[in-house]
Amino acid sequence: MEDINKTFTIQWVGPFKNLEEIKEYEKDENTADKSLFSFYFFSGHKYNQQKNKIFRYFGIHKRVDKITKRLNVRHSHFSEFNNDDDLNIWIGTFACSNDQEDERNIEDVETLFISTYNEYLTENIVKSKNPPSQSICVINRWYDKNDYEWIYRKKDTAFIDDVIVYEKEYKKVFTSKLKCRNVYNE
Repeated sequence: MEDINKTFTIQWVGPFKNLEEIKEYEKDENTADKSLFSFYFFSGHKYNQQKNKIFRYFGIHKRVDKITKRLNVRHSHFSEFNNDDDLNIWIGTFACSNDQEDERNIEDVETLFISTYNEYLTENIVKSKNPPSQSICVINRWYDKNDYEWIYRKKDTAFIDDVIVYEKEYKKVFTSKLKCRNVYNE
């Protein structure tokens, strides 16, 4: 049996339709600390590309400042995307802010996502064949812009599993969707 020493919960917020919505979200005092968003994912159409093809990109932001310092109109991949109705942007943070302190954690989560979902992440090329540096488990939770949990996932994120486990020793990835059960009556 392999030890899995790193288990992270990523809290995703979205979908945002443009960068202005994210900036408004960052200004809201009732939301999570804006410096904690280390992950972003966007999907949609690209300029001058097939209109029926959806493109996707997963990225990271290691600095402790606003996510829009990294995800902006100068971003090499984001600048290629149309700001149309099909654009969806998600931002993610570690549920435990201490997990963000080690940049390797951010990189391992990114590598896990890209290597697991390389067939869907059309714009991520470099890390698509590399496994994470160690065994890791990621649990994904999804919230709307008002911080209410999504009960039914949005179509653009449906390919991302709720639980992803990578076992380095065996070079295997295990994935699963979670079921919601209300077992506590109030």
